[in-house]
Amino acid sequence: MKINILIIVGVLFLTVSCQSSADKSDEYFNQGLEHFEYNEYAEALISFEECIKANPDNFEAYYYRGNCFLNLADYNSAIEEFVLATEINPNYAEAFSNMGQAYFYLGDYQLACKYFKIAHNLGKPNLEDKLRHCN
Repeated sequence: MKINILIIVGVLFLTVSCQSSADKSDEYFNQGLEHFEYNEYAEALISFEECIKANPDNFEAYYYRGNCFLNLADYNSAIEEFVLATEINPNYAEAFSNMGQAYFYLGDYQLACKYFKIAHNLGKPNLEDKLRHCN
């Protein structure tokens, strides 16, 4: 009986430890989205961090981590995350738009406009109100 239990535990351990990085990344990403949806930003940050450890190229994890910081009013950290997302995916209009929002909250309207314009040029809709105040 003890041998059967050890075998079962060993198989379970191997199954979990052999899970691919992509699977782990997806699992953590989905956990992060669930926490984010319920405004559990600290928990979401942890999940997105684990997602990034498993897959450092997951630009959406950086984007959502930036959104967590944006919602926590940590605008500088949000900007850092949006920059990382756009370094991986230079066409990520949402990240540029939210970077503009973070700069807007910091009172740097010139940089806010710069990033709103980039987002608009990449096809982000509904930025007319924000762009109206830009040169």
